[in-house]
Amino acid sequence: MSDKDTLFTYLLRLADDHLILSQRLGEWCGEGPTLEEDLALTNIAVDLIGQARALFAYAGEVEGKGRDEDQLAFTRYEHDYLNALIAEQPNGDFARTIVRQFLCPRSWFRSGARWRNLPTKLLPL
Repeated sequence: MSDKDTLFTYLLRLADDHLILSQRLGEWCGEGPTLEEDLALTNIAVDLIGQARALFAYAGEVEGKGRDEDQLAFTRYEHDYLNALIAEQPNGDFARTIVRQFLCPRSWFRSGARWRNLPTKLLPL
């Protein structure tokens, strides 16, 4: 696998995590235990969508096939998504959702170890 392929796969994995997690958090809109928590989770979901969009856009640039963020996010079959399974777990109660929110960024950090040695010209610095 080339450096660009490795980076593309990592960006896609990260973007998929952000997209799926934002959709799960969006399910809390209007359902949170208190108004403040409801608004906070909704705002986090919107922020994750923005991050996913930026990651998909950069993945499209790295791939070089002319696909934009919408094509990468929404024109793949479900088995083509590379998200961590924890991101798509049902919300359950509020405590489970918060634990998932705590654990997901740790999995993103750990999975990044594979691409840390890529040439810096591939990374958006």
